[in-house]
Amino acid sequence: MACEESYGFLPCSDSLGGSIFLMCAYGFLLLKGAEYISEGSEHLLGVLSPGVIGGLVLPVLGALPDTLIIIVAGLGDRETAQEEIAVGMGTLAGSTVMLLTIAWGGSVLLGHCDLDEQGRMKNKTLTKPFDLKETGVTCDQPTSKSAILMAISCVLYFGIQGPALFGLYHSRVAASVGAGLCFLCLCAYCTYQLLEPEAQRKKIRAAQKHFHKMYAVGKMAEFTRSFGGLLESDGSLNLATCQKLFDHFDTDSSGTIEKAELHALLTGLAISSESLAMEDTAHWLDDFDLDKDGLIDSSEFVAGLKRWVAEKRAVARQTAGMRPSSDGGHSQAASWLVSLPEEPLLGAADAGGDEEMEGEDEDDAAEPPTAQQIVTKAVALMAAGTLICGFFADPMVAAVNNFSTASGIPSFFVAFVVTPLASNSSELVSSLQFAARKRSKNISLTFSQVYGAVTMNNTLCLGVFLLVIAIQGLSWTYTAEVFTIVASTVVVGAVGYSSTTFRTWVALPVLAIYPLSLIGVYIMDHVLHLDG
Repeated sequence: MACEESYGFLPCSDSLGGSIFLMCAYGFLLLKGAEYISEGSEHLLGVLSPGVIGGLVLPVLGALPDTLIIIVAGLGDRETAQEEIAVGMGTLAGSTVMLLTIAWGGSVLLGHCDLDEQGRMKNKTLTKPFDLKETGVTCDQPTSKSAILMAISCVLYFGIQGPALFGLYHSRVAASVGAGLCFLCLCAYCTYQLLEPEAQRKKIRAAQKHFHKMYAVGKMAEFTRSFGGLLESDGSLNLATCQKLFDHFDTDSSGTIEKAELHALLTGLAISSESLAMEDTAHWLDDFDLDKDGLIDSSEFVAGLKRWVAEKRAVARQTAGMRPSSDGGHSQAASWLVSLPEEPLLGAADAGGDEEMEGEDEDDAAEPPTAQQIVTKAVALMAAGTLICGFFADPMVAAVNNFSTASGIPSFFVAFVVTPLASNSSELVSSLQFAARKRSKNISLTFSQVYGAVTMNNTLCLGVFLLVIAIQGLSWTYTAEVFTIVASTVVVGAVGYSSTTFRTWVALPVLAIYPLSLIGVYIMDHVLHLDG
């Protein structure tokens, strides 16, 4: 039988090569939709209650792509839904295991630093990169608490798995009760996040700092056009320009920039207003001041600018499909370098407007977006992302099933690997990049995101999955998959709760859980035949 086109016009293929191409194409579109949802939700952080956004909106929207795939996999007649729902289970299991292993273990490997006498990481210090015992990462205590909450959420799987162990594979009552418990726990978890805002405070602060950096690079690039530009023609940092910029703000010619001078730099470049809190200025000082003497010398200033420019180049490549050229910083400066980010987290930051040090024309200053403009753009991005994910989830599920048929690989295993890469890769990459900055607070945020995302999978995504099972009257034959999810979550949750410092070697067995999960499911399903 020839494959059926989704919506009557989107292409499909029964061949192995064609289905691989379509999985890549539809997966890329799902990835873009997930990025729009993430970007739109972050916009809201600047204008709405951080508790509401961080505790409710961000977790729900983060799980939305996977949720839509699960819903679409359960549509159609009962026979078709029973076959395609395996894609939904593969997505749920694959997303959970990928976050617990690749995101968690990868963050430890990329973020590991030397450990001090107390066994805590020394931020940005790595003298023994291949020592797995004397290096590691450290997170804060609230992050460890999130790990145990994640592990406890696994109990929800036994609402449906318990009856299945006694041969009740077709219990609509069990599926309905299980879905209700999942949604109840989802509400409780979101309420907890609202009442205990530590996690979202870290997310909000980290996002604000990131966008401030991107904004600062753009402003510096504009300011330095008149005396050589920030970049050389080959794309490297213009050291002479950096020295001029340093000298310009070293007002007392002491050879170092102090906290007050840094505050003046931010205000003078319209990176921030005069009302900028001194603790924000302290953040900039902390990021540049490598020897922690409270001063920024010329070499530290150049090193800091180099990191920020590299970060903005990476963001330009990732977010907009732009290809930063090696264009220098003169009048033809690369657009990605001088572009000012539209993120609302910086909305008030450029309120200082147009008072450039060199008397730039006032008409060239960028006006900060209003709250209404921010909300409008955020809603538009989230709506577009939701529509994209919802629209292309169906052809993605079909492509996975067609590939499964053509290759002889069960659709669960295909979905386990492929669909989470589409729906979660942007979050995965950003988490790893954030951890690579080698700071304890960055590790705390990354681990908090992992624990929160898995908890949403165990509540929202599982609840939707069980609701589809109940409505369609489908069979629950996922004992092996449940065992894999629960075992992975409990192991990583126990590790995360047991300590706030994790030595680098711990990442290796955690990463090994990913292939072991696939092997375990195959053995339990196709050798032991746990579900008959």
